[in-house]
Amino acid sequence: MAAIKKKAKHKSAADEELGTHALAIVSFLYNRVIAGAAPALRKRTGLSVTEARIVFHLGTTSWTTANKLAKNLGIDKAAISRATNRLVELGLVASERDPNHAARNILTLTGAGEAQCKQIAHFTFAREKHLLNVLDDEEHRQFLKSLRKILTNVESVNKLVAQGHFWEE
Repeated sequence: MAAIKKKAKHKSAADEELGTHALAIVSFLYNRVIAGAAPALRKRTGLSVTEARIVFHLGTTSWTTANKLAKNLGIDKAAISRATNRLVELGLVASERDPNHAARNILTLTGAGEAQCKQIAHFTFAREKHLLNVLDDEEHRQFLKSLRKILTNVESVNKLVAQGHFWEE
């Protein structure tokens, strides 16, 4: 019994520490939001979360490449390739050779892809509105301002990580 209490006390301290760790909170939030959305996306659109993210992203741009998708969405190139190939097969995305760069394809939404994007956008924004309704207008404004500010620092942090920083010596 004492071992169980000791373990419970240790777990509580670990949970408390994670509760003050911003990246852990962001990760938990993202994972839970995605886990909640995945079955609905699959049921309503027939798409995986990655495929839906690609369609949604393409809906915000006139065109992009697989490399840009990988960078902007933070998804590895192999997953982007599999997902875009499936989206092309489904007729939601068109892929054409870039006339200025023979090794690169330009990705755009088809008409069916644009219709799918509208559904995904509605679902995404409605969920976000409900998720963030616990914030008043000022908290919401400050939250978005903080997220944008942090986003501008990601490249700098990633460069430092690539140089070997942040490891205990």
